[in-house]
Amino acid sequence: MNVMYRQAAILMAVLFAVTVDAAAPVSDLSGSSGGNVVLSGNNGAIVPTGSLEERVALLERTFNARLRLQAELQQQVDSLQGEVSELRGQLEQQTYQMEQSQERQRQLYQELDKVTRSQQPPPPSITPPSGAATPAAAANYSSNQDENQAYDAAVNMVLKDKAYDKAIPAFERFITQYPNSGYVPNAHYWLGQLLFNKGDRVSAAAQFSTVANKYSNSPKRADALFKLGMLSQLDGKTAEAKSFYEQVIKGYPNTSPAQLAKQSLSKL
Repeated sequence: MNVMYRQAAILMAVLFAVTVDAAAPVSDLSGSSGGNVVLSGNNGAIVPTGSLEERVALLERTFNARLRLQAELQQQVDSLQGEVSELRGQLEQQTYQMEQSQERQRQLYQELDKVTRSQQPPPPSITPPSGAATPAAAANYSSNQDENQAYDAAVNMVLKDKAYDKAIPAFERFITQYPNSGYVPNAHYWLGQLLFNKGDRVSAAAQFSTVANKYSNSPKRADALFKLGMLSQLDGKTAEAKSFYEQVIKGYPNTSPAQLAKQSLSKL
């Protein structure tokens, strides 16, 4: 094997020498054998001169140097491939998180749409005699057309215009202008949903808490308690989340929020 290797090296040296017509020495290299190897060049070509052993030694050193360089380059390529794989994994994880966020947003607005359709105010009824209780079905309806229009305008910003950022100050203005309106609990609930969708959990929880604590007769109280449980669960407050879910199940059995609360409670 060594004989064949040396013969191949000699052949390479000869081929290098054939390409040179009139070589002029350009440098002098010392080999491991102690002899000198002169590199001569012509027309840009560099070939070794000297004894056969010196030429072979020089070619061996050159070959080994290229092997080391190739190994270093391969290590760099492997390192870059590892970094690319890591980045690809991070990208896939971020893509998954984005898809999950979009799915939660889609579910949120489907729920908002369903809630709004179920909470549409009925037509005005005949005013009951003085001292009679106001029917619960007509409790939210207002005879003040400006109040109705202001509330409808804020709702339409969500459902029709999809102008979610504009809807937040619209509901806030409505609550300020009509603090005694029957729509106020719903306005707080809308704000909670919109703020939750923006990622402002603290402000969303404040709106849901207002519905749950201040408006005990509101049809949205069960939903607000359930959302408070969700927020507590997202924040890692398991005991607090459990308390909210149990309030929904106990206070509003056989309702959609109660069913959702049971499902969430079973996963704690």
